[in-house]
Amino acid sequence: MENKVEAAQTKEFSIPVKRNMSLLVSTVSLEAIADAIFTLCLAWFVLERTGSALVTSTITAIRYIVNIFAGPLIGVFVDRTQPKKAMVRSYIVLALIGMILIFFYIFLEDWIVFAIMAMVILNDVAQTFIRPSQRRTLPDLVGEERIVIINGYMNSAAQGGALLGRAVGGILLSLIGLVGVMLTHSFIFLLAALFASWLVLPKQESSVAGMNGKAKGRFWDEFKDGAKLLVKHRVLFHLTLINLGINFVTVGHLYMVLLKRQYGANAAQFGLLEATGMATAIVGGLVVGRLVKKMKPIYSLSIGLLVGGVSLALFGVFDQLIYAFILQIVDTFASLFYIVTFHTLLITLVKPEFRARIDTLVVSISSFAMPLSIFITGFLADIIAVRYLFYFTGLWGILMWFILILNKEVRKLEKV
Repeated sequence: MENKVEAAQTKEFSIPVKRNMSLLVSTVSLEAIADAIFTLCLAWFVLERTGSALVTSTITAIRYIVNIFAGPLIGVFVDRTQPKKAMVRSYIVLALIGMILIFFYIFLEDWIVFAIMAMVILNDVAQTFIRPSQRRTLPDLVGEERIVIINGYMNSAAQGGALLGRAVGGILLSLIGLVGVMLTHSFIFLLAALFASWLVLPKQESSVAGMNGKAKGRFWDEFKDGAKLLVKHRVLFHLTLINLGINFVTVGHLYMVLLKRQYGANAAQFGLLEATGMATAIVGGLVVGRLVKKMKPIYSLSIGLLVGGVSLALFGVFDQLIYAFILQIVDTFASLFYIVTFHTLLITLVKPEFRARIDTLVVSISSFAMPLSIFITGFLADIIAVRYLFYFTGLWGILMWFILILNKEVRKLEKV
């Protein structure tokens, strides 16, 4: 008996957990910084070059399209390969994108906008490999019992990186131009690739990823196996449909309109509100993971949906800026409970060999209605007072919470 306990302890401590956690958080931070710089600077560059809001908004739309249509297929590839290698290679591809755009800017400037759109597609495809790879290998990197905590840390790191990237992106573009920005972008992603390569996995992990060597001709069968497993998994499938329902009515892109028309905010005040939300996410991510670990999933999921729905509705009620800041803090902090819980369940409830397929399928289904929802709510905001859209969206979120608590399987879950 003592030998078995000692063997289990040896296995537990054979992995440098603290080192892996530090590397994961650092890698996620670098990825978020580089991606924020990339998105902001290219959107601004395209807007200045073309003067077209439609062309500029295409950069955002492409990400949803890639998630919806390419994501599930990419999940099969991730399940066939070693996730650590997939992460490192994806970061290298992202670094090469900057070099390609520099080449076009210097030698083929007439084609630069076309090249940017092509590279945005490649960027989003490469990004789609990273997230499921991280989630698939997370239990091997930090241990099952630490997944919910590291998810909170990673969310905090992503928000902090995005905040820093947005803050410095425009400054970099004005100071060092597109070439300097792309060199910075490439250097950051190469650094992320280096950090990812330093992650230490248990030796048996390579055998878990051994799908690479068998049945490569069964690609579509593997894709269908993942889809069937998701449908049969009552908890995850129900939560995925809840996500889809939430995204049927989305007003995230209308905060700027609401703040300007109803609260009388200027650009600086809106930027401060956005920064407040991100700061809340950074601080909240450090503590929410530990709180979620002590709660039943139905409670943490309910906080996100119910409090978030009420907050959205109240955004439409008030018109004083101080209330907008308070609601932003409450809404952001509450949403972390839902996000951390759901992302943890995607890991703990799915076998490693199916994890990437399920992850990308869930993202695809959840995002399916977003492009149409953004178009419809944007159209309605020009016809009716935008506060009514916030009322409806808040009540819709509360309805999604009511549907959630009706599910017996979710209520029976004791822990994430």
